[in-house]
Amino acid sequence: MEFFLDTVNLEKIKKYNEIYNITGVTSNPTILAREGCEFFPTLIKIREIIGNKQLHVQVTGKTCEEMLREAETIVNRIDKNVYIKVPTNEEGIKTIKALKKNGYHVTATIVYTLQQAVMAASVGADYVAPYFNRMSENNYNALDEIADMANAFKLYNKPTKLLVASFRNTNQIMKVMLSGATAVTAAPEFYSMMFDNSSVDAIISRFDADWNGIYGPNRIFELK
Repeated sequence: MEFFLDTVNLEKIKKYNEIYNITGVTSNPTILAREGCEFFPTLIKIREIIGNKQLHVQVTGKTCEEMLREAETIVNRIDKNVYIKVPTNEEGIKTIKALKKNGYHVTATIVYTLQQAVMAASVGADYVAPYFNRMSENNYNALDEIADMANAFKLYNKPTKLLVASFRNTNQIMKVMLSGATAVTAAPEFYSMMFDNSSVDAIISRFDADWNGIYGPNRIFELK
């Protein structure tokens, strides 16, 4: 069970890294553009915040040669532990194969289908990242596809992990985990939303009122 923060917002990463046992941080060109931040300075600061936890960074090249050069630059500028995110098309598969041959950590991203996932696993991708909502919006049964990916990896004894992205609510996150996903990456706010429960809040308030009725505002460590 692995949880990633899908953001490059430094304050949010600091906050949620302190609260949760996150596995790491994922990023992509859209997330970086949304924050309007500098590429390498931001990623280096993220590494400083999360320490040796995973950092996933996506290449933008169109050809295998371009993506390999970008991956080399990313690792040289940050560190060798970065997971290189590669789009899962034919050129991407060629790139993943070459990167794994040279000892890189790799995440196959923009995955919609079982076929993509299986081919990425066959060349050694460490993670495969299906896009849950985008799959659904394109008339794929996202839960079934993800369950099939998990079953295929298990059937063929592949160590590749499923890192599911693109959610609209916390219920989707729980469903994909029950469908066999190893990991999820989501905007930090989704993790806070997992604790939005008026019934729980009401009981906490009741306990607080009962305590105050006997002991006042004193905390346990203040009692004699």
